Amino acid sequence: MPSTEPRTKVQAPDEGEDLARIGQVIDGRYRLDKLLGRGGMGVVYRAEHVAIRRELAIKLLHPSLAAIPELRSRFEREAIAIGRIDHPNCVGVSDFGRLDDGTLFLVMDLLDGRSLGDLMDAEAPLVPERALKLLRHVLAGLGHAHQAGIVHRDVKPENVYVVATETEPEFAKILDFGIAKMIDGSEVDDGVRLTQAGVAFGTPVYMSPEQALGNPLDGRSDLYSASVMAYEMLCNRPPFWADDKLEILSMHTTRPPPPMADVLARVVGHSGRMPAAVEDIIRKGLAKRREDRWTTAGEYMAAIDQVQSLLVDPTYEGPRAPSTGAVGLTPTPALALDAQPSTPTPVLLTHRRKRPGPSLHTIAGVALVGAAALGVLIAILLRDPPARRSTPVDPTTPAGKAAALLDRGKPGEAIKAIEAGKKESASDPDAQLQLGHAYQAQRKNGEAVAAYRRAVELDPRKVADDSMRAALRTISQDTDIDAAMAALALRVKLDDAEARRTVIELAGGSDMPRRRPAAAVADKLGLSGEVNWLQSYLYDLEQRDLCTQRKEAVVKLRALGDKRAISALEQAQFRKGRVGKWKGKNVNECLVDDARAAISFLSGVAP
Repeated sequence: MPSTEPRTKVQAPDEGEDLARIGQVIDGRYRLDKLLGRGGMGVVYRAEHVAIRRELAIKLLHPSLAAIPELRSRFEREAIAIGRIDHPNCVGVSDFGRLDDGTLFLVMDLLDGRSLGDLMDAEAPLVPERALKLLRHVLAGLGHAHQAGIVHRDVKPENVYVVATETEPEFAKILDFGIAKMIDGSEVDDGVRLTQAGVAFGTPVYMSPEQALGNPLDGRSDLYSASVMAYEMLCNRPPFWADDKLEILSMHTTRPPPPMADVLARVVGHSGRMPAAVEDIIRKGLAKRREDRWTTAGEYMAAIDQVQSLLVDPTYEGPRAPSTGAVGLTPTPALALDAQPSTPTPVLLTHRRKRPGPSLHTIAGVALVGAAALGVLIAILLRDPPARRSTPVDPTTPAGKAAALLDRGKPGEAIKAIEAGKKESASDPDAQLQLGHAYQAQRKNGEAVAAYRRAVELDPRKVADDSMRAALRTISQDTDIDAAMAALALRVKLDDAEARRTVIELAGGSDMPRRRPAAAVADKLGLSGEVNWLQSYLYDLEQRDLCTQRKEAVVKLRALGDKRAISALEQAQFRKGRVGKWKGKNVNECLVDDARAAISFLSGVAP
């Protein structure tokens, strides 16, 4: 039950007090030499053990803050938690104590490097091979902590430090176990809730759904947070971002992460492609239900190892598949995993984490205004003139009010008008139609399609609404593949011949990110008989990232029973890499036996 006591007001000391400590020797052993950083919970100095002349980092919690039980509890919690951890991927702690004036201190290894947040600010998006390697380091440290019974609960780029070692140019270490929770419940909390002090209990952008809901946590919560961080490394922004922290928490609990291609399409000079195998393992880490995520950090690391070892040589441009009627394939080069930009890549849309000046919310908001304004303009231009609406819209109804607001370019207020009359709007097809227009103006295309679908279900005559059809055509071209496919599916149901042809072509086409979801739509809508499955599976044999995935294509080609697949299967058995670790090696070794069996079977099929 929440506490009814007023929250403690925390006033951190100013920087002058922190600078005044420089040169002091504390606890008779540690001289504070330089102020390294200040945060909400403490101050970090570069220090030296005066007896052995060893450089260290010391974190202090000032007496005024240490006097507050809940803050003292959190600081002590960090010392106890990290004292139980001894792993290369976790910062080392050598001492902990209290000074005569009440100041608490924590003595840690001094790290020479930069935070992962600073690295991403300068160089993101990172190529998959580099991002996965850093993610693996983080998972190794988390796995050790979890085995010690500790959940970190605040995994984020600022709590990961990247240093150079003798064997690794980039080696990640986890910092700040300040809000760590002992899984076995053995820590002493003195009955004090940390949240009573108004201390942020984790960071919303990286919180797991269960943490956002205040539910019990285990190690899988940290794996979710690490996956958010990995998504950000790969795409230069986290999967969920909004001005309102509560909205971010809601996104974590309800919204699927946007396809990486959708986000990467906004990065200047980027191909917009992401190996499917890479996105698959990150998406599993971002599952809403923790039962659907990786069970342990070790399991997650094993999946990363498999992807790293089985990814196809990205420079491969193997022989062109035989032109057999409609089946003529030109291999599509995969994303170069080892490409490193010589200068930081410029981006169209980004966010900043902790720099002074305009808040990250303001910066992100300004960037989004342009996209939203464009969406509003498109929506207004596509809307039907009043005379062409299928039925008049009463201006006193939520639908009428929303239509008027949309005419003035205010989609956000139009949505609020619909929500204000939620009960009435739920059964009003015109309200759902206007809601679809408003969502589409804000580029919330998945929600727009859902609203249009409800409008048609409530009133089948809405299929003739030109403004809805125009909006759905626009959404069908969106880089958000899920929304685009939903729009295409609805258009097919509205007897749109162009959409029908598009689904069939995509299901058998060379666009790998859209081919599989289009195939699922075709199957669901009864269009399977019109899809060129031979071409579709041959593209899978060429383009899928993992050997095991291409092996699935071999099985499907055999089941299809078309002799024209034999030539492509013969070539697949001897597919060699050209550079790096795959140079001269067979990247399809896992499917050779299946390919031979398929060739033998297809050779016996009657022409």
